[in-house]
Amino acid sequence: MRIYVVILLSVLLAPSPLRAQQQQMHPQIEALLADIKTFKQQEWKSDSSRGWVLGAHTEAAYLRRHQFYQKADARLKAIDTKALPFDDLITLELLQHELLNTLADYQYKAYLNPILSDEGFHTSLARRANITIRNRKQAEHYLRLLQDVPRYVEEHLALMRKGLSLGISQPAVILKGYESTYQQHQVKEPEQSVFWKPLATRPAAIPEADWQALQQKARTLIRQQVVPSYGKISDFFKNEYLPKTRTTLGASHFPNGRAYYEDRVRHYTTTSLSSEEVYQIGLQEVARIRGEMEGVMRQVEFEGSFQEFIAYLRSEPRFYPKTELELLKEASYIAKKVDGKLSALFGKLPRQPYSVAPVPAYLAPTYTAGRYSGATNEYWVNTYNLPSRSLYTLEALTLHEAVPGHHLQRALTEELEHLPEFRRSLYINAFGEGWGLYSEYLGHEMGLYQDPYSLFGRLTYEMWRACRLVLDVGLHSKGWSREQAVAYLADNTALSLHEVNTEINRYISWPGQALAYKMGEIKIKEMRRKAETALQQDFDVRAFHDMVLSRGTVTLAILEKMTDRFIEEQRKQKASR
Repeated sequence: MRIYVVILLSVLLAPSPLRAQQQQMHPQIEALLADIKTFKQQEWKSDSSRGWVLGAHTEAAYLRRHQFYQKADARLKAIDTKALPFDDLITLELLQHELLNTLADYQYKAYLNPILSDEGFHTSLARRANITIRNRKQAEHYLRLLQDVPRYVEEHLALMRKGLSLGISQPAVILKGYESTYQQHQVKEPEQSVFWKPLATRPAAIPEADWQALQQKARTLIRQQVVPSYGKISDFFKNEYLPKTRTTLGASHFPNGRAYYEDRVRHYTTTSLSSEEVYQIGLQEVARIRGEMEGVMRQVEFEGSFQEFIAYLRSEPRFYPKTELELLKEASYIAKKVDGKLSALFGKLPRQPYSVAPVPAYLAPTYTAGRYSGATNEYWVNTYNLPSRSLYTLEALTLHEAVPGHHLQRALTEELEHLPEFRRSLYINAFGEGWGLYSEYLGHEMGLYQDPYSLFGRLTYEMWRACRLVLDVGLHSKGWSREQAVAYLADNTALSLHEVNTEINRYISWPGQALAYKMGEIKIKEMRRKAETALQQDFDVRAFHDMVLSRGTVTLAILEKMTDRFIEEQRKQKASR
C-alpha cells in the first residue's frame, strides 16, 4: 500500500544570500562551464537525427566524452587563480573534482561495469517511467523513449561483454536475487508494466481519440520492444554474465586495480588520505562507539554479552513492524516530529516539501532500508521483508534520509540561485553523506533517542558507518572474504542479517563509496568544534549550520576554508557591535 504523508516546511526563505542573483563569474570559468553544458546537451538530448533518446553508450561515445573532458581539464588548469574571489575558487575546485572523476571513469574502464548489487542501467531505465505526461509533445517523446529501449539495452550488454573479457565485472556471489531487477519487467500484458504508468491516465490537454491512439502505440512498443529487451537482459545474465563473472571480490583485482581503488578513496573522501590511513581511523572509531553501545546495555540492565544483546534485538518481535502501514506511519510520525524542531537548529529552511513512501517494488528486494529520492522529493522506506526492518533504527534513518539530512540539504542547494547551475545539481558523497550522518547525531539536540533502544539504534547506525571504513578497505585492498566482512558487520552492529548481507554486497559492488559517510561526518564535527572553541559564548549553532549548507555540496577541504571564513566574519560582527 502506497502512502504519501506530505511534510510541509512552513518557513519560507526570506531575502538573503540564498536568494541572491547569480554572481558574476570569471569569464574563463563562465566560458568553460557553458561549453561543458553545451557538450552535455549535445551528448544526451533527444535527437532523432542521431537515432537516440536515451543517449549513446558505446565505447566510441565514451572515448569522445573522455577526449572532450581532457581538453576541459587542460583549460581549467590554465586559469590564473591568484586574484579569483572565494566563490570562483570553490567553483573551480568542485569542477576539478568532477573532471577528475570523469577522467578516472574512462582511465579505469569503470563504464564497462554499469551495475551495482541493487541497481543498474536497467533499473535506471525503469525509473524513466516515473513521470507524468501533461501534453502530446511529452507523450510522443515518451513513445520515442520506449522505441529506443532495445538499442539502449544492446549497447549496455556490449559494454558488459567487453568488461567480462577484461576481468571487470561484479562477482556472482553478490548477485543472488538480482534477477528480480529485470524479471519483473517481463510481463504478459503491457498494462502490467511499470512503463505503462505514464499512459494510464489521460491528461486534459489531449483529446480522447488521440489519447487512445497514443496508448495503442505504447502497448505495441511495450509488447514488442521493452518486454523483449528485458528478456535479453535475463538471458544475458543467465547464459553469459553469471557463468563468466569474476570470483574475486576486491577492486584491487581489476586491471590496474590497486591504483583504481586508491583513486576511489581519494574521490569519495575528497582527501589525500591513503586507504590504510582510512582503515586505521575506522578501527579507532569502532572501538570508541563500542564503548558507548555497551553503556546503553548497562542502562537497560541487560545481563548478557554484547552478542547476546544483538541477538535479542534481532529476534524480539516488538522491535519490528507487523504491517507495511505501521512502518510507514511510524516513519511519517518521526519525520513530522523532527520537522517541528528544525527552526531551533537552522535559520534557513527549504520551501520544497517532501513525502514518505515505500521503496518501489522493482527495487525493494535488494535495496537498503531507506533512501532519499531527490527526483521525486520522497523519503523511501523499504517495506519489503518486514522482519528485517527494525523500529529502533527508524529515528536515525529518518533524520539521515529526510530532515535535517538529505532532503533539507539537497532542497536548500537547489534554491541557491546565486550558484552556477552545475553546483545546484552537484552531489559530493563525503559532504552529502557526511551531513546525513551528522544529522543523525543532531537527533540528540532535538530531544530524540529518549528510548534507550532507539539510542542503541543510533549508535548501531554510527557503528555501521565506522565499520564501513574497515570493511571497504578490507574487501578492496586487504583481501577480505565476503564471509569475513559479513561477520564483522554482524558482530559489531544490531542491523538485521538481511541488511548486513545487502550492505556487504553493496560495498563490494561500489568501491570506496562507503567511506564517504564517516569521513564526512568526522570533518563536519571537527569544524563545529573548531568554531565553538574559537567563538565560545558567541557561537550560534543556527548560523553555523546555515554556513555549512550555504554553498551547496562541497569538498571537505572547501568546508574547512568556509569554516575559517565563518569564524573570521563572526569575530568581525562582534567587534562592530
